[in-house]
Amino acid sequence: KFKSIEMEQDEKKLSAAETKEALLHPERIKEVSQYILNNFRIKTHRSHANGKGFNAMFAVSSVDAAKLYYESLSTLQKDSSKPLKIATIFSFAANEEQSAIGEILDETFEPSAMDSSAKEFLTLAIKDYNAIFKTNYGVNSKEFQNYYRDLSNQVKRQEIDLLIVVGMFLTGFDAPTLNTLFVDKNLRFHGLIQAFSRTNRIYDSTKTFGNIVTFRNLEQATIDAITLFGDKNTKNVVLEKSYKEYMEGFSDISTGEARRGYVDVVKELEARFSNIDDIVTEKDKKDFAKLFGEYLRVENVLQNYDEFSSLKALQLVDI
Repeated sequence: KFKSIEMEQDEKKLSAAETKEALLHPERIKEVSQYILNNFRIKTHRSHANGKGFNAMFAVSSVDAAKLYYESLSTLQKDSSKPLKIATIFSFAANEEQSAIGEILDETFEPSAMDSSAKEFLTLAIKDYNAIFKTNYGVNSKEFQNYYRDLSNQVKRQEIDLLIVVGMFLTGFDAPTLNTLFVDKNLRFHGLIQAFSRTNRIYDSTKTFGNIVTFRNLEQATIDAITLFGDKNTKNVVLEKSYKEYMEGFSDISTGEARRGYVDVVKELEARFSNIDDIVTEKDKKDFAKLFGEYLRVENVLQNYDEFSSLKALQLVDI
């Protein structure tokens, strides 16, 4: 229903009033919110039994969008036994988009410029935050600065699961445990690189790259931005491969080596080591460790693809 407008590349058409109504349509907001809730634990590696996983940020196009998503996500998970801790921050006047050249406009510590409905919503969101963390922040400039600082620390400590932002925290903010950026916003050039870079801190063997989930077609904008700040080959170095390539194998351009796909690795594992009790000799142990390491590396990347999640879910179906 909303596909054509999500795929739209024409800036003028995208900024038309009816477009905003389409992109902020209650049905679309609910679908995107439900997707985030359904996939959050997989995208942030929370579903792994060992370890805490990571947290995520959600970049949206306007204060109106932030309000709608915050309310939708809160409503959809109100009966959940383990609801996500969600927070938001902004100081824009409502609907202030980033500039045409792709810069993300700086937000100030003066929320006084906001209209009353935006200020009212921010007050409620901060009230929710105060209830969770037993704090006492508000929207006047001094309290708001303290809220900003405290929120920054709570995100870094992974006490906040999902942070909804318009422009704040998309530039310069650094949290190594942030691995996923959800995007429902038209990012371009410098702004796109800055926003995507929020997730690029390598953290451990699980977080070897940042994970970007966009609800608009930003593929060409991403290639354009990477090419602008690098060259035409940079995208081959910066971007991960497709799901199909990781499943079936590909030739690594940077090293010239052939990389086996998940299917071949699993086949070999099953053929050579179907019974772990048979792994007795030192050579067998070394061969198994090497092969299983290869399996873990490719599976770690595939965890981020929706197709792989669906494939795993299918295994749970009683045929």
